[in-house]
Amino acid sequence: MNHWDEKYQEEHYIYGKEANAYVKSIFKDTTDLPKKIVLFAEGEGRNAVYLAELGYDVTTYDTSNVGIEKQRRLATEKHVQIKALYGDITEANVIPRDTFDYSMNIFGHVPSEGKQMMFHNLVNALVSGGHSYFEFYAKKQLQMGTGGPKDIDMLYDEAEVRAILAQLPVRIHFLAERKVIRHEGTKHKGAGIVIQGHIEKT
Repeated sequence: MNHWDEKYQEEHYIYGKEANAYVKSIFKDTTDLPKKIVLFAEGEGRNAVYLAELGYDVTTYDTSNVGIEKQRRLATEKHVQIKALYGDITEANVIPRDTFDYSMNIFGHVPSEGKQMMFHNLVNALVSGGHSYFEFYAKKQLQMGTGGPKDIDMLYDEAEVRAILAQLPVRIHFLAERKVIRHEGTKHKGAGIVIQGHIEKT
């Protein structure tokens, strides 16, 4: 049992069942098209289920079997289908390449040595012209105390993300550090500082 299995052992959904506000701001309308989306480090499934409710073909990856089971349970509760899979987003050849219309990582923090491969996977998973969205806690979040890792190595800053993206075939539509309000279960509570981004595979 790993760190995330232990966290997700609690019966309730520790980040809640409502989708992240950034996700909701991007994906608002139902789709009749079978658009494919992959979510990295999806945890208990709140964003995946929301997108499935809008009509998207949703695949998730996570390294917590407990979290994956909670994703499936939430999907059943909401009467939608998702493909919830085990996979490490910091490893090569785990995520299918050139497959998805959208990719997303919401608060899927990884150690510094895994960040480059995570972003490579986020982009490589996309078809040409596909879009990727992400929201992570910034390094400045440490002083806020309202959620996220307590290890600065797991947090992000804009310059770091730009340096990684400069190596990839992407167009940056939006990338910024922002102050936001997040009330997500018992773990994200109040004002926080995040790095948000929207990129397109070229």
